[in-house]
Amino acid sequence: MAVSLRSWLVLACVIALASCVVLTTDPRAVIYGPDGLAVRTLTCKAAVEAVRAWAPSAPAAGALDPSRIRLLTWNIHKEDDDGWREDLARFAAENDLLLLQEVRLIDALTDILSQAGLRWGMASSFIYQDVDIGVVTASRAPSVAQCTQRVTEPIIRLPKSSVVTWLPIAGSTKTLAVANMHSINFALTLGAYEQQFAEIAQALAEHDGPVILAGDLNTWTDARLVALRELGARLGLTEIPFESGRSRFYGHELDHILIRGLTVESATAISVKSSDHNPVTAVLRVAK
Repeated sequence: MAVSLRSWLVLACVIALASCVVLTTDPRAVIYGPDGLAVRTLTCKAAVEAVRAWAPSAPAAGALDPSRIRLLTWNIHKEDDDGWREDLARFAAENDLLLLQEVRLIDALTDILSQAGLRWGMASSFIYQDVDIGVVTASRAPSVAQCTQRVTEPIIRLPKSSVVTWLPIAGSTKTLAVANMHSINFALTLGAYEQQFAEIAQALAEHDGPVILAGDLNTWTDARLVALRELGARLGLTEIPFESGRSRFYGHELDHILIRGLTVESATAISVKSSDHNPVTAVLRVAK
């Protein structure tokens, strides 16, 4: 496949950026909830054990409504484009689950999430100029457990991160598992890309409730699409189809929502100028 001059220039800039970042030894999680802000290490092994031990004796306060779960996933392009504040505020107010990729964890962004009444957890990929950059899952429901994962880009040596969140469902003893991913981009082979999927599959392997896997999955080749569909088959996930409007690279759509144990009420892509990705959104119902 021919690579454009623009792509090479972007790669050169990213490689230069990589020499200026700070990487923590363990994957870094930044969590915001009723007790305020906390920085932790959240392993998926510990999270799976916490979910296994979870048995609510009473209805969970603020649990998700199984008849209507509003979800939006969006690569916010590090808040570099005009209008992102207004769009994010609208999306935060209108949705129960907000999955963001390429997030710079700045006050303007966290203020919007907290003003919308959302709790959130971030899988930090790295720190640049004292600011965490990574993926954020924000929710109206309190999480039962969360974990973060991190895989290093083979060429530029910058990590890509995922955060998995388990959320209570009203009237159910099962949880909704939500995997928010920003997939490996710069790689000459599929090894690291498939490794990231394998780690997500391992975190979700024991889960017997509904599942959402979504994000910027960087499916810009046929081979990457095949890898995504193999992951979907392994976990019993179905990809939500969208008629049009998703962002493309080399003719391939990049942003996806895959589900299990859920029914799609509606799904659409939203055209914006506030990022180089259009957000995709769905209204879901827990299947009986």
